[in-house]
Amino acid sequence: MLIFPLKGGPLRLLVAILLILVCLGMARLQLWRAETRGEKFEREQAALISVPISLSAQQREHEKLLDRAATARGRWLPEKILFVDNKIYRSRAGYHVLTPLQLSGSTSVVLVNRGWIAAPRLRSELPSVSSPTGEIEIAGMTRSFETRTFELQQTQPQGTVWQHVREADYRRLSGLDALPVVLLQTGADGDGLIRDWGAAENPATRHYGYAAMWLVFALMAVAYGLFAWRKK
Repeated sequence: MLIFPLKGGPLRLLVAILLILVCLGMARLQLWRAETRGEKFEREQAALISVPISLSAQQREHEKLLDRAATARGRWLPEKILFVDNKIYRSRAGYHVLTPLQLSGSTSVVLVNRGWIAAPRLRSELPSVSSPTGEIEIAGMTRSFETRTFELQQTQPQGTVWQHVREADYRRLSGLDALPVVLLQTGADGDGLIRDWGAAENPATRHYGYAAMWLVFALMAVAYGLFAWRKK
């Protein structure tokens, strides 16, 4: 009975075959991710240059609201402000400032990510953010609430400083009837917040690069296998 008696060349050849299969599998995975994420990116970009939608309390279909240019009219609820911690901008620590906007003629809100602000020198202090009173209209881009995050220990959000903002947590702890998306505010508003959401880059390019890397590894494994075959 054969109990892994392979030695020398045959063993190296078997290892090479396994490496080739793994590398080709990883390359195929990256090509699949490039295709799917590239298509999603193109849909998002097409939506962003389309006519903005006007957010209202009646709009509750997540897929129809997601990744769209949008406007919202209402008034800020500054007493419900949140600071999302551990946001770095140009090597400086700070927060993302999230404030609900109560939609005109409704008790419903849309949670607005108003931008980045630097953290005070003392962690016990919070930055001061001005919120205009009265009815305003803002423009931005809709995004999902956070869904999957890796945490060594999951903790419940408390106070005004949160690590993550998930839809279920926000609805439960805020007591507000929120739309199923977050609005990333764009444009100047005189509040001193930085709304630099980064240049759009197609993630497919990165995955094509990863696929090419795995194909190079596969070729190296082929070369190793040929060497092992000749030494058999």
